[in-house]
Amino acid sequence: MTERRPAKAATDLPKGNYFVIFLLAVMLWGGLGYLPAAAIDDLYPLAPPDLSSPRSTLAYFTQHMNQAYQIQLTAGFKNPEARAHIQKAVRTLDLSDVAPADRQDVGFETALLLKEILDRLDPPSESDIPDAAVMNLGKLTQWTLPHTEITIASAAEGPRKGQFLFNRQTVARMRDFFDRIRELPYKEGAAVGIYEDYIFSPGPLIPNRLINALPPWAQVGFFEQAVWQWLGAFLLLAAGALAVIVVFRWSRSGADGGTRSAGLATWRRFMPPVTLLIVSGILRYLVDEQINITGAVLEYFTRAMRILLFFSGAWFILVAGRGVTELIVHSPRLKPRNIDPNLTRLICKLFTWVLLIFMVWNTSEYLGLSFTAVFASAGIAGIALALAARETLANFFGGISILMDRPFKTGDFILLESGERGMVVNVGMRSTRLLTRDDIQIAIPNSIITNTKVVNESAPQPRFRIRIRVGVSYDADIDQVERTLLAIADENKLVSRTPEPRVRFRAFGDSALDFELLCWARSPHDKGRLIHGLNQAIYKTFKAEGIEIPFPQRDVHLFNDDQ
Repeated sequence: MTERRPAKAATDLPKGNYFVIFLLAVMLWGGLGYLPAAAIDDLYPLAPPDLSSPRSTLAYFTQHMNQAYQIQLTAGFKNPEARAHIQKAVRTLDLSDVAPADRQDVGFETALLLKEILDRLDPPSESDIPDAAVMNLGKLTQWTLPHTEITIASAAEGPRKGQFLFNRQTVARMRDFFDRIRELPYKEGAAVGIYEDYIFSPGPLIPNRLINALPPWAQVGFFEQAVWQWLGAFLLLAAGALAVIVVFRWSRSGADGGTRSAGLATWRRFMPPVTLLIVSGILRYLVDEQINITGAVLEYFTRAMRILLFFSGAWFILVAGRGVTELIVHSPRLKPRNIDPNLTRLICKLFTWVLLIFMVWNTSEYLGLSFTAVFASAGIAGIALALAARETLANFFGGISILMDRPFKTGDFILLESGERGMVVNVGMRSTRLLTRDDIQIAIPNSIITNTKVVNESAPQPRFRIRIRVGVSYDADIDQVERTLLAIADENKLVSRTPEPRVRFRAFGDSALDFELLCWARSPHDKGRLIHGLNQAIYKTFKAEGIEIPFPQRDVHLFNDDQ
């Protein structure tokens, strides 16, 4: 545990201005990393640094770090000009192995650590540091600071090729170098405590006088963070977690008093991932830039925030894809065009997953998680996976075949060769779901449906033909029978009027005259109820009209051979 020295005094602002600054910071957080750095009073501020040799690189780094230290003594690290000088010094570091999202933080801390190390070592004379002429003459590509492992090397590739930079190995081991010499005394003219002042000082929105007013125990260092920094970070994390939990519970409850409209339900599904995105972004900004957590703690915290950002971003894309899909499917403009909702869902789902993969691919490169090598080395694994998932792939392409060929659509009644009959509920990427008349849902793999006979009872017209066979006595008036059957069909509301019902005299049966009533149900869904209604009406009407419905009978004559 190390006790921190009091933070440097900062320029005081009227109290009312802090609230305004806070609002501006939150609104512009997405575009801000650090506050905009003031222009350094250089004659040519946009001129590239002279990094043509180890001598010029070391001189450039030392010059800007010394200027940053002098400004920091009076204005603190909040001063944008001090930050601008440090950022110029960072240009001497090879950060190619650092994720783009971390380069600002890692570069800033590495520059401060390197300054602390150099201020504790005996500097080599200028003549001992090779310049461009010496490096070119000897065809040298690197130089190591005497009696150290700190190396300045020429970049071999990339946009900074040919520039002499503190190489990647040196950058990666900078904290280890600092830990090994941190107990050594400073040399004359050193920037005393520059790194400690940075890690224990607050960000631009927190006044230094507030930190200086805290009790001594709150300013004690613990794992390179002050106690007040630990407390502030934990409070922010707790507040963020509470906000996410509240929004998540609200999105799953009837917060509107039971009047849950489709629009409100859609917005509720959007709120949890959006809240998680916003909270994780704000937490990362406040903990990094204002509480000023640094070092390994910041690295672990940043990784956690990356996971949250990945997760919430993927969650948002999936929810947005589902919302857009339902919006398109239920649009009244699509119904007249006869666009299959399942095809729309499949296309939207594929587009959502493509967008998700594109997001992961590009964001991973920015965060330093390269998926290119993973996909490049996945050839053999991909073949094995394809063989193992051949049934899944067959079902997937079977679903596409069903949606493109359209032998049936959602809402149609179909009869499979295996005997299953029901209404099509959904055509998915793996299976087609049917709802039987027993209210049982059956999931049938798409590969099976595409290779079997399917009878679509709802196509080409939604009506379904009903055949009612009835036998009457040989003594019956066949004209009366026909009129009676047609009247029964006309009185039933489930019978379609187009085509008109009809009656056919089919055969002379053994015990009766066989008639058949032909009519059409308005929908296959009405088949059972219509047959029941017609049979019931035929029985009652025939009984009232005196038309006999004979049962099968035979006359058996017995002869006695003895007589």
